[in-house]
Parts: sequence; structure tokens; C-alpha cells
Amino acid sequence: MSSTSGKTVDVLIGSPRDSFWETITATLKGYYPYQLKHFRSIDEALDHDSSDGFSPILALIDGQDGTNLTSEWIQSTKMNFPDCPVIVLHSSLAPLDFEVLKKNGADQIMHINFDREFISDMVLQLAPINMEGDQIPITALMPVDLRDMDADTQINFDVYVHLPANHRSVLMRRAGDVVDQKHLDKFKNLRQQMYIKKTQMNQFFEYARTVMSMRNVPFPISMTEKFHRSKKVIYQIMAQFLSGSATDYSEGKEILEKCKSIVADFELTKDLSVHEIFDEISRFSGNNRTLYHDCICLSAYAAYFAQLLGWPAEKRESAAIAGLLHNIGLSKLPASVGCKPLSQYSDEEMAEYHLYPERSVNMVKAKKVPLPLEIAEAIGQHRESTNGQGFPKKLQGGDISELGKLLGFAYRFHEMTALQENHKAKTANQAIADLRDAAMSGSGEVDLLLTTSLFKKWKPAA
Repeated sequence: MSSTSGKTVDVLIGSPRDSFWETITATLKGYYPYQLKHFRSIDEALDHDSSDGFSPILALIDGQDGTNLTSEWIQSTKMNFPDCPVIVLHSSLAPLDFEVLKKNGADQIMHINFDREFISDMVLQLAPINMEGDQIPITALMPVDLRDMDADTQINFDVYVHLPANHRSVLMRRAGDVVDQKHLDKFKNLRQQMYIKKTQMNQFFEYARTVMSMRNVPFPISMTEKFHRSKKVIYQIMAQFLSGSATDYSEGKEILEKCKSIVADFELTKDLSVHEIFDEISRFSGNNRTLYHDCICLSAYAAYFAQLLGWPAEKRESAAIAGLLHNIGLSKLPASVGCKPLSQYSDEEMAEYHLYPERSVNMVKAKKVPLPLEIAEAIGQHRESTNGQGFPKKLQGGDISELGKLLGFAYRFHEMTALQENHKAKTANQAIADLRDAAMSGSGEVDLLLTTSLFKKWKPAA
């Protein structure tokens, strides 16, 4: 499909690897105005015949060969194309000194797998393009929280509905229209997502602030903006974990403060009634699974389940922080795993995968994050099972901490209620009931006492 205006823009891809090229073309699949051009070496890029009019508005550089070679790529690109923003994409192949790369002109440094969902955001931010029609890829759209919408307020952005079965995104309302109340009710009842273009994000935030102000909300920041802001903070936290530059205790403290700011933004430790907790948990469930989304959802579920169990606010905050940091060890997986489902992992990749909880704990320690022992312990235990079949240490139920058991329950609840390819998401009610039944039968992976306690609290609200 071609752009309605017929305009295309050039993007430089710099890497000696076919796998890097394949990753980028997969990530930007459907972004039809972008014309990607692959250069395998710095010399090839420098010797390029400029007579063909190649003028990149963005460069994506492979950072998997270490700081020095990556710096050369950045400097050469900036020398040839001074106004071209540069994004460096790296993996666990070689540690990078982010400070050095930024001094040499890198605009963003991102992890090729862990940051994948954010790569399209950053690309569209640094090199905005306009896409029309019903073939807009889902990665160029962002879901909005329906609580931020108002039926009587004119919208200044386009609204889309995504049809996953045939990979189409259909324009539902254009900027200048209003969204009918019946549409909003239908989406809420069916728990369907409403989408906007990522390039119209600021217009949406402006609209939502107006809606919040008209409702006399004291701090008029929409739920959609909070969610997006929190994802950006997770991106910043991950950048701190992944940078090979020297670290000190102040950086560890800063990471912990950022985690606390996310918990505060979502008000995860606020005292709520059982019915309110049920509503909040239902709002987080039923979304597409991504690594950042897993961080936020697990943080929310852990805090809300802790409140159902009667834990004090301080302990609920610990549960929420453990949820935020539970999967950072996945960044150490080989680049070859890409976006493959677990079922397609090789034996070697699966063995690496089973190490991620322990690696998450080691990364926290390496960055000197002042976490209480119980949080670090829970992060390392969230994939253990009471039946001793979990990982990384195959602990028995009695060896798993209270917070570890809670985080493990939250993880399995999230697995069951999130959208995934070829997997129908369960409702929150069904997931809680299934986890209770499995624990009662003795075949469950979660703690029997914790699960039955949560089920009893949950049932009246359901």
C-alpha cells in the first residue's frame, strides 16, 4: 500500500548482520512511507552515491559490536547527514557505555528486544510520518483508556478500532467529530480497545486534560497519559540497568525513586474497597502482552492482591516494586529470541530463559539499588511453583517467601488474563476461580492458603 500523498522518506539501517535488518523490517512492517536502506559497513555508507537523492530522516544503528565501533557508525552518520537523528539498538552481545555514545551524537540507545514495543514510539517521535487507510499497523497505534473519553466533547484526533483477525485498523471517527455514548458503552461492555495514532498522542492528551478539567478533577492527567508516562519511566529505568558506564549508589537510589513514582502515579497503595479493587484489576486485564506492560500489570496486581490479603501500605508498595522489576533479566537473553513465542525457543534459549529471575536480582544488585531483601527475594522467586516444578531453583512451597508466593500468583493471573497470539484471555473472575481449583486439586503452581484467601475475598465483589 502506498501513502495517500505518495511521499516516502529514507531511513538508514547500519549493521553487518542480516538478523538486525530482519528485526528492523519486522518492527517497522506496514510503515509504508519509510524506505529502509541497509548499509553493511561504515565505508559502504560513506561511499554511497549521493546522486540517487538518498537523504535519511532517521538512522537505526546496530550497537552489538561494542562502544568503539558503534561510536564510529554514529560519527560517520552525523558527519554525512548532520540533521539525521540516530537510534542505537543493542543486545546482551556487548555492553555499551551509553554516556560515550551520547557524547558522540546518539539520540536514543534502545535494547533490541526489551525495548521493542517502544522502538516504534521513538521512531515516530524522531521521524513522524502520516499514515492513512485501514492498513495502519497496530504498533503505530496506542490504546486509550475509555475513562478519558467524553461523548459530548469534540475530538482533535482520529479514533480507530483494531480487528486482530484480519490485521486491519479501521477508522471509526475523524478529528472534528464526537464519539457517541452508545459507542463508548459498547466498547466498555465488550472490553474492547479504542486506538489513536501515536503521532496524535499530544492532541489526545490535550483533549483528555480538557475532559478532566470539565469534570473538576484536581490533577487533570488522563489515565492514558499516566500509562504512557510510566512506560517512559520504565524505559529510563531499563536504560540505567543496561548501560555499561560506571555506577554508584546515587544511581541505585534514583532507580528506586523512579519505581516509587510509578507506584504513586497509579495510586497502587491507596486504600480501596473490595469492589474498587475488583474494578481496578479488571481495567488492567485484557490488554496485549508486552514486556513493559507486564511490568506495570504485575506491579498493579501484586499491590491489589496484597491489599485484599490485608497487608499494610508499606508491604503493598514492596509488592508493587517487585512487580515492576521482575523481568529485567530478560534483557540478557540472546538477540536470537527476538519476538519468538516460548514454544519456539531452542533448548539452549529455554535454559537461558529459566535464568531470568535470578538475573533480574543480579542486575538490581549490580546497580546498587537499595531494595529490601524481601523484594529481591520475591523477584528471584516469582516463577517458582509450590509443587517444586518452577524455576530457576525448583524451590518447594515451604522455601518460597510470602511475597514470592504473592508475586507468583500475580504473574500467573496476568498470564491468564492478558491477550496473546492464539490465546483467548480469561476474565479476572475465571482466572481467580481456575487458580483456586488448581490449588485445591493439588496440581496447582500457586500457594493453596494464599489462593483460597484471595478467592474468598474476591467472590463477593465478582
